[in-house]
Amino acid sequence: MAERQRVLLIEDNPGDVRLIREMLSEGNEELFELDCVGRLSQGLEYLSTRSAGVVLLDLSLPDSFGFDTFLKVYAHSPKVPIIVLTGHDDRTVALSAVKTGAQDYLVKGKIDRDLLLRSMQYSIERKRYQEQLEYQANYDALTGLPNRNLLHDRLKQSVYAQRFVRSIGVVFLDIDHFKFVNDSLGHNTGDKLLQKVAERLTEAVRDGDTVARLGGDEFILVLNDQTGQEVIYRAMQRIISKLAEPIEIDGEELLVTASAGISVYPQDGPDVETLLKNADTAMYRAKEMGRNNFQFYTAEMNRQVNERLKMETSLRRALERNEFELYYQPRIHVENGALVGCEALLRWQHPDLGLTLPERFIGLAEETGLIVPIGEWVIKSACAQARAWQKKGTAPIAVSVNLSMRQFKQEALATAIDDALRHTGLDPRLLEMELTESLVMQDTDAAIRVLERLREIGVEVSVDDFGTGHSSLSYLTRLPISALKIDQSFVQEISGMGSAHEGIVAQAIISLAHNLKLKVVGEGVETGPQFDFLKKHACDEVQGYYFARPMPAAAFERFAATAVR
Repeated sequence: MAERQRVLLIEDNPGDVRLIREMLSEGNEELFELDCVGRLSQGLEYLSTRSAGVVLLDLSLPDSFGFDTFLKVYAHSPKVPIIVLTGHDDRTVALSAVKTGAQDYLVKGKIDRDLLLRSMQYSIERKRYQEQLEYQANYDALTGLPNRNLLHDRLKQSVYAQRFVRSIGVVFLDIDHFKFVNDSLGHNTGDKLLQKVAERLTEAVRDGDTVARLGGDEFILVLNDQTGQEVIYRAMQRIISKLAEPIEIDGEELLVTASAGISVYPQDGPDVETLLKNADTAMYRAKEMGRNNFQFYTAEMNRQVNERLKMETSLRRALERNEFELYYQPRIHVENGALVGCEALLRWQHPDLGLTLPERFIGLAEETGLIVPIGEWVIKSACAQARAWQKKGTAPIAVSVNLSMRQFKQEALATAIDDALRHTGLDPRLLEMELTESLVMQDTDAAIRVLERLREIGVEVSVDDFGTGHSSLSYLTRLPISALKIDQSFVQEISGMGSAHEGIVAQAIISLAHNLKLKVVGEGVETGPQFDFLKKHACDEVQGYYFARPMPAAAFERFAATAVR
């Protein structure tokens, strides 16, 4: 037998009480258990100490009258369904109550058992459905945390309900490398990780604080009633450390870190939107600082963010405005000094900043995804330029182009390169694609498949910045590559002073490459002693300021005309 719902009747008329009690007791099965009080104060006291499935409320009571009666009960117990009992002359008041939150109203003298039961059952179900909708609108389905809507309400309450101004910490927290978890372990594991993180964050804060999920791997913490920034600092140390503890999911142990930005009310913003925006700004600063840390918002961060937004806007327009240009740095054969190729290097003729080096914008292009169309433009332009030199009668010059991580992960990469070669008519053997060591080693099996496709097209492939990553020598033997480029940091440490350890890494890379039947290119050669050392140890090719700086196409053409070939 189902448990009977408890009904609270707030009614001072004994005749009406008796009538309702008789209606509910009729029939073979009593669905409701009735409790009665005759005053509003008694009803509110009842609701403070006991639960009720539904309230039947007379609006005219000895200690309260009219619409105000409903408002007091609704304000006290907003989650309890209320049915208003009204006389013939106050239907307007009853309708106002329904519009404000009452589930139904019944006119005294026109109530029978069926109508009363149906009204109570519908009111209970309707209230339950409303609560479900309200929960879905205000809580995250995956973690059960407050979502963006409820977060805004709670943060507004925290800010505007203060009688005395106290600091409030608003923390924008983002899980580091969460996309890698989804991509490598699957979205099911990613969801379980988010649930575990939500649990840890909730355990790490006080009862009066709020933990909310904005979506994805972004969480917001509202740390209320703080005495100062140093207290928030200690709390964040505890939270970040708690998150860094191993998390076990389906028998697998995961190590998770997070980056967080903190804005503090009132100094970092007078309202919800400003506080959230500034905390977000500080969070991105934490990521720039290497992740797994937290940063407090400063005005300087805001200036940097505004500059970044301007740079992003300009970057989005740069392609259509034809503001990009390729510079070319010669590559020289070590033994005979002949010009054997060049590296295409991107430059941006920024309308305000002038000639801008890639260090200023490539990271932003990678982050926003703009690197993909920019990279395609670089490949097409480099192929077109190499073919144009060839048509002018210049001896064929091989050109190398750097690939970014986003480009390398594009399924259409090989097709885009093949299309550029076909469109320009350039011999594939005159195009070399350069990939960094760290890029190749992220997912070596996937990298091998891409590289094999590039070799099928006929282009050469080299590994750039070699020696700075964590290559496995067994994988290196499997990579379909033709050259290793020694990272310039190992070249620049060569001083020519004759130290026993001088150039030992560069020498080892040269020996390794030759044993693997690979060509070796020394980058960043700036002095005679550096060149002499590489020549002594049989490096194949070199490039750097010692021979020529990167130069526009026209200047490179003049350089090539006088160079040894």
